[in-house]
Amino acid sequence: MQDTSFNTDIYDALIAENLKRWKRLQADYNAVTGDGMEELTGMKRVKLHIKDFKGLETQWVPEEVMADPLVYAVAKAGSIQAFIDSFEWTSEIPTVIDVEHRLRRIRHKHDFAFWAFFCFPIRYKRKKRGKGKGPFILNYAQFQVLKVCEEMRKAGAPIDIVICKARQWGGSTFCIAYQFWLMVKWDEYHSFCVAAHVNDASRRILNMLKAAIKEYPAWDLGLPDDAKLRLAPHEGSSHDFVIKDNEDNQVLQGIICVGSAEKPDSLRSADLAGAHYSEVGVWPDTPEKRPEDLIADISGGISDQEPLSMQVYESTAKTPDDFFHEVCMAAVKGESNFRCIFIPFYYIIFDTLPVKDYKAFAEWLYTHRNDEFCSDGWKSPGKYYWWLWQEGASFESINWYRHKEKTFTKRSQMVNEAPASLDEAFMSAGNLVFDFFDVQRFQHRCRPPVWEGDLISDAHDGPDVIKNIRFIEQRGGKVKVWERPDDSPISDRYAVAVDIGGANPTSDFSSIRVIDRLMMMPDFGLNGRPNIVAEIHYHADHDKVAYDALRLAEWYNHALLIIESNTLETKDKERDTGGDGFEYIMDIVADIYDNLYARKRKEEDIKEGTTGKWGFHTNVSTKPKIIDNMRACLRDDLWDEPAKTCCEEMAIYIDDHGKFTAPPKKHDDVLMATAILLWVAYKEMDLPKWIVKEQPTRMTDDIKGKNSTLVKL
Repeated sequence: MQDTSFNTDIYDALIAENLKRWKRLQADYNAVTGDGMEELTGMKRVKLHIKDFKGLETQWVPEEVMADPLVYAVAKAGSIQAFIDSFEWTSEIPTVIDVEHRLRRIRHKHDFAFWAFFCFPIRYKRKKRGKGKGPFILNYAQFQVLKVCEEMRKAGAPIDIVICKARQWGGSTFCIAYQFWLMVKWDEYHSFCVAAHVNDASRRILNMLKAAIKEYPAWDLGLPDDAKLRLAPHEGSSHDFVIKDNEDNQVLQGIICVGSAEKPDSLRSADLAGAHYSEVGVWPDTPEKRPEDLIADISGGISDQEPLSMQVYESTAKTPDDFFHEVCMAAVKGESNFRCIFIPFYYIIFDTLPVKDYKAFAEWLYTHRNDEFCSDGWKSPGKYYWWLWQEGASFESINWYRHKEKTFTKRSQMVNEAPASLDEAFMSAGNLVFDFFDVQRFQHRCRPPVWEGDLISDAHDGPDVIKNIRFIEQRGGKVKVWERPDDSPISDRYAVAVDIGGANPTSDFSSIRVIDRLMMMPDFGLNGRPNIVAEIHYHADHDKVAYDALRLAEWYNHALLIIESNTLETKDKERDTGGDGFEYIMDIVADIYDNLYARKRKEEDIKEGTTGKWGFHTNVSTKPKIIDNMRACLRDDLWDEPAKTCCEEMAIYIDDHGKFTAPPKKHDDVLMATAILLWVAYKEMDLPKWIVKEQPTRMTDDIKGKNSTLVKL
């Protein structure tokens, strides 16, 4: 049924917000006067008035400009001529033009947008700005990158950034211009390398630099006004270039290297201060040519932690199993020195389409915000367009998106062209198993563990490994805990699942997860859901995994321990667990722990008199069942998931021609442990209930400092 709650108040609120977004997207500023720049950069500007500074009588300049002694003196004098007249010159008296040039050079050094407008002309490719050459006027997306670059530069930190982006907003142009600015205004020895993905792209970049340098104002470098500059080969090289004047003098000491990943030998340069890796997501990735190897060759010549050094990884996203994804995620998680910047399509002024009837558009967007299915001829459901609005897109951006996606036959093509979030950007490949919006909803609820530490007991191995278990809190410990065990006398409350990995850093992780089914008790009604309360996620030897699982299960009130079983015949050949871990682990735990999960007997087992077999057997029959169940639990919000890792694995999990799997080079260990827990929790275990008869006390420790009274029933 269509939503009929749309009213004047909702319309007014939507229109007011859209006006703010549209104004922001237009990046309305004056590069010459600096008016509007403070709002776009978030950096304070101050008013500078010099009455005879032709065309720049009143400017809004960065604070660093006003702090310069010359600028301060001229501003105090009120005019350039007054400054000249008031100063006692011991050498040749400068002209007004001389002082103007010096003032401009000072602002060029501290105001990139001002410098770009006057000193770095570009060729326009879009009709919205005409065609041909013109001044470099930054757009809104470019300002987002400038803010980060300037923040890092002013902090004296290396300018190391990763840009994951939608297409066609001038990201490479901006970054290369910024590198060039560092060379001409901050450090003439700032050599940098531009590594494009293909030769054609490297040639376009080279031509852009040649054209800009050809028209560069020589006076900005302290040269005569009539001097002409050019980008010339360095020592006869076809990929190394320097800036020379019309008398063949080298003007700056920095070298610019331009090449491509297709011909990596041309990019191995030493003594660099910067590098721009363009479209890394589509670089060749073969045993002979690996992106990380080429980048290591280039970055090896860049000094670590050097102020004014700059490295940029820039690309559209492709798949969640490539080098660029690894670089992005490392930056997002704080595991590298790089900052990740995502540029969604709705930051791009070119990706907009005028809205003819704002009231009709707003009403459609709002009343269809919960639609699960496509309607009115559009290719995405209404809730997706509403999600775009919630993410920050304007009406004009959403309108463009609705029409643009009609030009593609596959959803993945549109997402690759115009992603709206970093998560969505890497979802373009494969048939995703879990609903994008459901995963997003869960991700928003993820939170860090309350405690980190390790479990210790009376022994490292053997039967005493489950005696006198204590939790030792320490930052970075392998045991992550959101809720400690509660010793209330309740049966069938906790369950622990183990997905076996390997010890080698390149193998799959082992995942041990704990679920608390307390809220599934009939006492709490029919809508209670279980919670993930603890986990261990690591690479470890199989005996260590076994003993850690035992301690964790025993600590959580002698929980049901479920170990995933894969026989040699049916185990996933894509997984690397370092051997048949199940058999080895069962040899350890079977004689120590008496609350082990045993799967139901098959008919042939009954005939042979075989009892239930240990472990949860994941095979071609059971895997689709537990994944489908997990998908339903995700859709219906049937468990609380605090760990980002699980959501990240769900976000990229694919159906590869009927086979549920993680993409190549990625993992699904946390996902699989969770899927097993949800299946057993909802399909096989009895509902939790109070234990009436008191049982003997066992040696466990919990949050209350009181030992649990639970034993296996």
